[in-house]
Amino acid sequence: MGLARKPPQPRPPVASEDSAGEQPPGVSVAVLRELQSLHGTGDQILDALVPRARLRQLEAGQRLLQRGEPNLRVYIVISGRLRVELDESPLAYIEQGETVGELSLLAGSAATATVAAEKPTQLLVLDEETFWWLAESSHEFSVGLLVRLAKRLRSNNDAVQENIALRRQFEQAALSDPLTGFRNRRWLDQTLPRIVQRHLHASEPLCIAMMDIDHFKQVNDGYGHAAGDAVLLQVGRFVRDNLRPADFAARIGGEEFVLVFPQTSMPGAISAAERLRESIADAAFDYEGSALPQVTVSLGLVELEQGVSPGQLLARADVALYAAKQSGRNRTEWPRRHARPEKVTQTPPQRGGTKSAGSRNRR
Repeated sequence: MGLARKPPQPRPPVASEDSAGEQPPGVSVAVLRELQSLHGTGDQILDALVPRARLRQLEAGQRLLQRGEPNLRVYIVISGRLRVELDESPLAYIEQGETVGELSLLAGSAATATVAAEKPTQLLVLDEETFWWLAESSHEFSVGLLVRLAKRLRSNNDAVQENIALRRQFEQAALSDPLTGFRNRRWLDQTLPRIVQRHLHASEPLCIAMMDIDHFKQVNDGYGHAAGDAVLLQVGRFVRDNLRPADFAARIGGEEFVLVFPQTSMPGAISAAERLRESIADAAFDYEGSALPQVTVSLGLVELEQGVSPGQLLARADVALYAAKQSGRNRTEWPRRHARPEKVTQTPPQRGGTKSAGSRNRR
């Protein structure tokens, strides 16, 4: 079974530098027989191949194929090694006995990658006519070529999947805070507009809280930055324990966090914020066995309204946080809180199902 012959097409002119490096074969049937791509090809065919083929010698670093340029030759590595480059980065290597150039010849397209000599390399050159003659004359060569192409395609697919996984890891790292594991400011800037737009479109409530650790600089100055990191990590654990899986938290500065409460109106958000604040205020913090001063947080809480942009929403939360700081810290402030005095003294309603992703009890 041979490969179907490609319909004859006009050949583009071959660059003079390509043909200049080619020499009469001067290679024996015994050498051809040892090449992997010609395994199983009979001596009669190899005898006929010798005068048809040409040799080419490349010095280390010399290019054989240039990405985007036409190619109508197949090359078999007799000795040495080729490297396949994409954006000047090695993508793969072509070893002794392997072929290169067949994909662009079969497809009638330009080379999809640049190929250069990794070290001094000798090549057997098959022009288009010789390649198709060999494919039609040798069943073994045709089958071997199909097997190599399948392996190369599978290898390329594996490399693509690996690159996709690596890119996802890099993207995740770029959007995460390395200390606490929460999202970072970059994630918030990219994602909050979509969250806001989704809630406005669905006419669903959404609340945002800006949270800051009180007197955090005193911890860093008095106990060291490692102790400060320990405080941040423990505060992070309280945040995770008191938010639903549907909620989001982002660390946007040294000791500053943003909490996002989807599908939650103000009463439920107050309950969540107060629950978190009280759990932190009641906890004992320590670092390497030494007790640390009491840690508290202040929060500024706002609810999404029509016509308010994500930036304005964060700015309003920051104003509410400033009010909490000015009012003595270790408290939650929200707009119009003092317009209804009973809200100051009453404990906000507790949320049902804190860890339930689908809970609507916050409304």
